[in-house]
Order: sequence, then structure tokens, then C-alpha cells
Amino acid sequence: MAAEAGVVANAAEGSGSWTSSSGQTKLSIYPTPIPELILLDTPSALEKQIGMVRREITGYYTGVHSKAQGIIDRWISVEERVETRIKSFRDPTEPLNPGLLYTGISALTTSVLTRSRGLPTRIFLPPTALISAFAYFLPGTASRVGAYGRELEDRYVPRFGEIRRTSIAHSGIAWERAKEGAAVGRDSVNKGVKSIVESIEQGTGLNLKAMGWAQEVKKEAQSVVDVIQKDTKEVIESKSPSSDSEDSKRLV
Repeated sequence: MAAEAGVVANAAEGSGSWTSSSGQTKLSIYPTPIPELILLDTPSALEKQIGMVRREITGYYTGVHSKAQGIIDRWISVEERVETRIKSFRDPTEPLNPGLLYTGISALTTSVLTRSRGLPTRIFLPPTALISAFAYFLPGTASRVGAYGRELEDRYVPRFGEIRRTSIAHSGIAWERAKEGAAVGRDSVNKGVKSIVESIEQGTGLNLKAMGWAQEVKKEAQSVVDVIQKDTKEVIESKSPSSDSEDSKRLV
């Protein structure tokens, strides 16, 4: 009975052997179960350091890549805005090919002709020729560019825009007064010539108008008045920068 109890106990425990009452161990008739092995992942200190360095490098690379991509996106948006703005300057009714070519030739020719001149002439005359040729050959495009320049002027430097507009207005007023003075002078010269001719005709009895002498005198007087008007215009244009500076000082 004791041996049977030992066999039952060993069978209930699932062991592969049983012990008899005599103390001898014998093999069991049932298969022995395979024990389950559990593997624990325990990284070493070197692996932990390598993983930490790898994560830091990956994070740094991701940050740099995102910053570079942001800069590239901003630059692309700036390029698109500039391209759109440049396309908006073009006037569809004006061909750009000969106009830009003539403008560049004018600026280059002026630069070559003024290379042996004084420093102010070399600095200011080529840009002036470029702007003048651009406004002459491409007036519509120049008008759009000028409107955009005035818009930027009013947005960023409104004080300078006020000074410029005031100077232009003063120059226009001076030019109109000069034209009025030239017209009055022309009328007075014509009246003087007419009175002189009439007095000569009355004193001598000659018909100078029929001889054509009075017309010649009138043409000479007209040429003198034109020369005076031209000189007045040049004086006003030469004084316009000084008037601009005076207006700026007055506004400041």
C-alpha cells in the first residue's frame, strides 16, 4: 500500500520517476515535460551608451533637417512672390525684346562715353540714361514700375515721398512761371518790333512789311526768345536739386 501511495503521489506531481517503498528510484512510464525557458533582455552598459548617442544624433539630424526645409520653403515662397511681381510689371501691349535691348545699349554707350569724365558724371549720368531710355522705349512698363516704387516709398519712407512730391510741385510751378514769363517777353518783343517797324514806315515812307524785312526781324526776335526760354529751363533744372535739399531741410 505504501508503494502504491508513492506511485500515485509521483504521478500527481507529474514527475518522470517514482520511488518505491524500498527507496529505489525508477523511471516513469509517462513522458517527461520540457521545462519552459524564459529569456530576459538585459542590455549591457555599452549598448545603453550606443543607443543614447544614436538617439541624440537622430534628434539633432531631424532638427537640422526641419530647419533647413523651413528655410528652403521660405526661399521658394520669396521666389514665387518676386516672380509674380516681375510678371505684373510687364505691359502686354509692349514687346520687351527691342525695348530692353535699346535700354541696355543706351546705358552701356553712356557709360563708355563718360568713363574719362569726372567722378560725379561717371556715377550719375549712366543711371540717368538708363532710366530715361527705359521710360522712352517701354513707357507702360516704366509706369508700372514707378507706381510700385511709389507704393514702397509710401509704405516705408513716407517722409521722403512727401519731400519728393513737394519738390516736383515746386519745380512744376517754377516751370509754368518761366513759360508765362517767356510768353510775356515774346509778346513784348513782338509789340516792340511792330512799333519800330511802324515808326520807320511813318518816318521814311517805306513799306517794310511788303519788303519782308519786318518778318525777318520778327524771326530774329523769336529765336532770341526761344534761346532765353531754353536757358531759363536749364537754370531751373540745375537748381531743382538745391530746392529739394532746401525743402527737405525746411520739412525737417
